[in-house]
Amino acid sequence: MTTAIRAEALAYLTSALGEGAAGITVSGIDPTGSGPRVRWEIPRLSRPRASLEGAPDRALVAELVGRMLALRWQGSQAPREVPAESYLDLHETYPEIYTIPTETSRGWHWLLSALAEWMRDEGVPSGFESRQVKEKFGTLRFYASRSNTVSHMLRTAEWVSGSVCDACGAPGSVRPGGWIRTACDEHAKR
Repeated sequence: MTTAIRAEALAYLTSALGEGAAGITVSGIDPTGSGPRVRWEIPRLSRPRASLEGAPDRALVAELVGRMLALRWQGSQAPREVPAESYLDLHETYPEIYTIPTETSRGWHWLLSALAEWMRDEGVPSGFESRQVKEKFGTLRFYASRSNTVSHMLRTAEWVSGSVCDACGAPGSVRPGGWIRTACDEHAKR
């Protein structure tokens, strides 16, 4: 199981950061109440990389990916199934964050759950309200009121969504075509 989690963690990170993932390694996997949590070794970059322009901080991406993997593998020897009605599950489980149901595919369920857990841990701003959570041009868009204190988390989730298959939650990448979407190799063929 740890080999599969380690491989999946690096696949998400590499897809999200491209060459910006260079040097980042998984230093361990710790059991937690939220699931198996990836521990990262993130060396400082000696110089900024051009491919990271506009990307969130590497440590923030790694944090969110680690949280997402914990929930995806929680209590299981394989990735857990995504709830059939993910949008309702998110709305009911995290009502202070998903004040309206999401308009995304099921595959981003663990990403959106990890974002909500992270926001809870950091403190959901008073008066926070999600206006719309949807897919646009293959990646997540999260529109919210009073999001300044959590804007770095929302931006990181939008960025990471381009590495998560919107159909199943496996590592994926943005696939151009008639309809741009993020898909794993298997779902890209369909």
